[in-house]
Amino acid sequence: MRNELGSAALGRLLRSIAVVFGVVTIVFFMSRAVGDPISRLAPIDSTQAEIEQIKEEIGLNDPIMEQYGRFLIDIVQLDFGQSFRATRPAVDVVQERLVATIQLGAAGLLVAFAVGIPLGIIAAVRRGGAMDLLSRLLALFGQAVPNFWLGLMLILFIAVSFDWLPTGGRTGFQSIILPAITLGSFPAAAVMRFTRSAMLDTLQQDYIRTARAKGLTERAVLFKHALRNSMLAVVTLLGLQVGTILSGAIVVETVFAWPGLGYLIIQSIIATDYPVVQAAILMTSVWIVFVNLVVDVSYTFIDPRIRTGTV
Repeated sequence: MRNELGSAALGRLLRSIAVVFGVVTIVFFMSRAVGDPISRLAPIDSTQAEIEQIKEEIGLNDPIMEQYGRFLIDIVQLDFGQSFRATRPAVDVVQERLVATIQLGAAGLLVAFAVGIPLGIIAAVRRGGAMDLLSRLLALFGQAVPNFWLGLMLILFIAVSFDWLPTGGRTGFQSIILPAITLGSFPAAAVMRFTRSAMLDTLQQDYIRTARAKGLTERAVLFKHALRNSMLAVVTLLGLQVGTILSGAIVVETVFAWPGLGYLIIQSIIATDYPVVQAAILMTSVWIVFVNLVVDVSYTFIDPRIRTGTV
């Protein structure tokens, strides 16, 4: 059994490395397709000789495959080069913003699961009732409303009209509440639907009827048996929602002036700052792949019946 687990984990790790390598390759070539950074690096009155000298200094005159090979060697050493705009290591620029994005993403996931799981449980237990209808309406609202509109409405009514919370920035605990609610609204709807569906399926199983026949309290049946066996679907969703959270953070960070990685990527793409774009997207991709790998491996702890090729 241990050999099976080890082989499965190794296989998932190798697939994760292949995904990261694919992302690295795509980012390298796509970042060079969006424009020429020389137009922004060189002064307006630069001569052709001065432009060529700048290209030579940053290695843009080398063949593209030579640049790619050098890039692969450098990123193994976590060397992404100098930011064209900030004129300092790109990895330092990204790390400054990464903490803010992780903080906002974690808060958004917390909102999503803190709201979605209880609503899903209530909707399943009260199937067909008023709470089930209300939960599904809230889920529909969460999936239908764009992040930017919800963020603007929260700013208008809560921050501006009532002055309860800051309108934006990253100044303390209060400043993360509105961005976290905005970011967590969409994944909360998905968590609610997955939890409801998984609970409804589990509550119809024979072992649930057996547990009730033995005289267990409804609380014990729901939380000790039904919810625990329904968590596999929710944990699967966790890996998927990390990508959704990080992509949604670009819009939310812009609306709330949150100094995170998403907004930095947009600014760097506009400025054709290759090193920062490459460092930011690679770090984001590695984080998503890592979370999905952890979720993948955790299946065997949540449900010991799961083994590669045996389920």
